[in-house]
Amino acid sequence: MTRTSWWAGAAGAGALAAVAVRDLVQREHTLKHNFPVLGNARYLLERIGPELRQYIVTSNDEERPFSRDQRGWVSASSKLENNYTGFGTDNDTEHDEGYVIVKHVTFPTDPPSSSAAHGIKDGVDDHVRLPAAKVMGAARERRHAFRPASVVNVSGMSFGSLSGPAVEALNQGVALAGAYQNTGEGGISPHHRHGGDLVFQIGTG
Repeated sequence: MTRTSWWAGAAGAGALAAVAVRDLVQREHTLKHNFPVLGNARYLLERIGPELRQYIVTSNDEERPFSRDQRGWVSASSKLENNYTGFGTDNDTEHDEGYVIVKHVTFPTDPPSSSAAHGIKDGVDDHVRLPAAKVMGAARERRHAFRPASVVNVSGMSFGSLSGPAVEALNQGVALAGAYQNTGEGGISPHHRHGGDLVFQIGTG
């Protein structure tokens, strides 16, 4: 054995010994503590699991009774880590119960000829009403708690990023739909004041 090979072997053995000591001392993962060095293989396989499952095993939503997405959410929540997961991108939301799907349509139904005959209240057709399930402020018993009239609203796009006519059109649209329009970072402008309810964007940071 040459001197170079001996030093390489010694360095490798020293690295494994350092990993083993670290695994024995740490208290975050029981598996690593019980199986030093070898226990790291489990976390390596878990890290490359999405790539393996993409072609070989199952998807993140196929396992039962709890899918990998659900188990990952519980694990991240218990460790106070980021538990935000894009469930909607994995699930077949159009065929599952409990999901609200908003589909765009180029030519919607004809407007009703009579407001009274079609259940129109405050200028909004009951057929298209979709109020929020949550009452804002109710949990803390706020004096002015309220239920948002719509769960589908216009996000923050300020006058400046959009032209005046575009902002006016959006505001008139939310007035017809009984929804809200976010003013965006530019604040309120005359173009926002065409009958639609507004949500003020106070700050972004």
